[in-house]
Amino acid sequence: MLRRTHVAPFLTERDGELAVEFLLDPQNRVRPFLARLLKLMRRLEGRPRAVVAEGLRRQERRVRDARRLDGISRTLLSLARFRPPEGAERAPEIRRALFRMRGSEWPPVPGDERRPYETAALALNLPVDEVDRLLYADDPDAVRLVRAPRLSPARLLRRYNLGLVQAVLLDAVEVRIEAAEGWREIVRAVKLARLMHTLEPAGGNRYRMILTGPAGPYVVRRQRYGARLARLVPALSRLRGWRLDARIAHGDRTLHYRLRPTRAITPGRGRRPRYDSRWEEDLAEDFHRKLGPERDGWTLTREDVPVAIAGEIFLPDFTLRHEDGREALVELVGFWTPEYLESKVRKLRAAGLDHLVLVIFRGLATGQPEGDEGGSFDDIAGEVAGEVVWFTNKVRIGPIMEAVERTARPAESRG
Repeated sequence: MLRRTHVAPFLTERDGELAVEFLLDPQNRVRPFLARLLKLMRRLEGRPRAVVAEGLRRQERRVRDARRLDGISRTLLSLARFRPPEGAERAPEIRRALFRMRGSEWPPVPGDERRPYETAALALNLPVDEVDRLLYADDPDAVRLVRAPRLSPARLLRRYNLGLVQAVLLDAVEVRIEAAEGWREIVRAVKLARLMHTLEPAGGNRYRMILTGPAGPYVVRRQRYGARLARLVPALSRLRGWRLDARIAHGDRTLHYRLRPTRAITPGRGRRPRYDSRWEEDLAEDFHRKLGPERDGWTLTREDVPVAIAGEIFLPDFTLRHEDGREALVELVGFWTPEYLESKVRKLRAAGLDHLVLVIFRGLATGQPEGDEGGSFDDIAGEVAGEVVWFTNKVRIGPIMEAVERTARPAESRG
């Protein structure tokens, strides 16, 4: 990850707004140079990190701005794979033995500079050249490059620009993200990074997630928290229709930073993500196949409406929207235990989601509730604000759409 020193030369301020000068390549002059750097890294495989870093630094004579090269080099090193030399774990033991021998034979006799090494090697039952090789083998710069980054120059350019954004957010007091889709990836990235967050509606089908930044008043280990926040940026850049607004601590002032999708950080569109389960895929296929092209005015989207429940973010599997403005959520429960189902229903009841259809598969139950030898959970329907639809193990869109018609509500009526 880039540091503040890597982005500071490319920050501009105007009327309390921060802007980052991304590295662009409209005339295809930067990417050929990046291709040379990638080739150089491959040639240096097997060499110590210090040698690799020095090899990249020596390319300064080929660039106009060494500050850009410094950031690109750090990006390359962060993407490379390094490994400690074999036997590096013995380095502290070897140093202790060598220094002990030096101390016992001090002052050294002229011409016997190697004697402490030989004595230490004998005591450690190692060849003398191994003492030389492993003496500082645990130094961070001694790790060996085992695999150079395997990516195109265009991807390297994008990763560098993403690094500039990450460096800006190291001083964020608060980060706000708005999006109308892609919440599956956003929620997953936020949870994996364990970031402090809240969720609120932003009008229409959009939602806003508010994240505490590394410079927030309650963050103690800011460097570690900043590294976690940085993980969100690549995940966000792969989506569409989002916006990021941040408050940045800048000395004794707070400045604003705004980021929107831009070609400098956005990759080409890849394949749509697969469904998380066969049941999700079956439901989507049944919807498109059986309802026909008109679909009675309904459209089906996957995991795009996050809901805040009891301090957590709940992301229903599907959202059904009608052209008249009504909306319903569908959540599938696959394998379940009575305890898991009771906990889920309790949260849904507390949230009051009267426009949610809970789809449960009887055949996927992995336990029986106490006092219910028949395994009947039919009375659970009264516990949910919306509706419950039961299936044995195969989902059918007909009963689900009937429940959707009964539970769907106009989006604006829910605030």
